[in-house]
Amino acid sequence: MVRSRSCDAVAYWIATTEDEIHFVDAILSAYDGLATVRREFKLRDGSAMYKIYVAAGMEAEFLEVIEHLRARADIRAVLRGDDDGPAASE
Repeated sequence: MVRSRSCDAVAYWIATTEDEIHFVDAILSAYDGLATVRREFKLRDGSAMYKIYVAAGMEAEFLEVIEHLRARADIRAVLRGDDDGPAASE
């Protein structure tokens, strides 16, 4: 498991639009202590990848919420990574 340098959280990166990241952030904020969305992004294969810090031990819950969000939001990819970006092997 790749951990971030920030508070022992796990960094995930999601490919979505700027408009959709606000929606994703609003939903994740309703789950106290689950995840924190960052507005920084990296371009990967033409898509903006936004960083989300997921609380240690909460990955399964985070991924479940993201799966439900995919029915309503334009989420093209969800990749585990680190502070610098998505893992290269995924």
